[in-house]
Amino acid sequence: MKTDNLGVAESIILGAIQGLTEFLPISSSGHLALSKHILGANIQNPLGFDIALHIGTTFSVIFVLWSDIVSRIKSRENLLGVLVAFACTVPIALLLKNFAELVEVETIYLSVSFLAGGLILILFPKFKFEFGFWKYVFIGVMQGVSAIPGISRSGTTISSSMFSGMNPQDAFGFSFFLSIPTILSAIAYESFEIFVKGETFGESVGLVEIVSGIVSSFVFGCVSLLILRKIVIAKKLWVFGVYMLFVSVFTFLYSVY
Repeated sequence: MKTDNLGVAESIILGAIQGLTEFLPISSSGHLALSKHILGANIQNPLGFDIALHIGTTFSVIFVLWSDIVSRIKSRENLLGVLVAFACTVPIALLLKNFAELVEVETIYLSVSFLAGGLILILFPKFKFEFGFWKYVFIGVMQGVSAIPGISRSGTTISSSMFSGMNPQDAFGFSFFLSIPTILSAIAYESFEIFVKGETFGESVGLVEIVSGIVSSFVFGCVSLLILRKIVIAKKLWVFGVYMLFVSVFTFLYSVY
């Protein structure tokens, strides 16, 4: 389906994909990139529309996990851990920025990224090491790596947390506590880039489409958070790893043929 303008139906579909894949450990950015190729959605400023969708999923984290967030704010170790992890994320994400943009437009690279993301979900939870406070450095570095489309932020941080000694419940809670400053800073940075470049959505995206995408990403984000919490506690992340391996193969075949 080729289109010069993004319609309401496509906005809702992309919002649903964002909401489901932002938290389910299968890479929202990777699925959005792949979906845009398949849908043929020609958005003049895709980065700006992605920012709008991230706003919806940020609100879903706050809405679903409000009580957990409040309790973690009161914990000195959790606050320090988030600060350390976030500080380690930023330079890695900036270092990989150009490569991440290349992966988004080149499906052959995207297929390799899906493969790497799937292996992280399958292998990391199988091991457990005690890193002490250094675990926050490791989690932050791995979150920076997940800036590459095809590598899930939530899946990578949860798997890395479990790999570095956390139990599944704590890994889930810390991952999404860390997601708030991470996503908000990404929104701020990308919005600043758009402002500096003087870019707009042009005629390809209207206000109705933007609002539709935000609402859709919020609703489906809430649903995926509730699902993921049960999956993590049940130690079934490997299922999504296998799924991502299949997506990797599909993306590779799509890029070749």
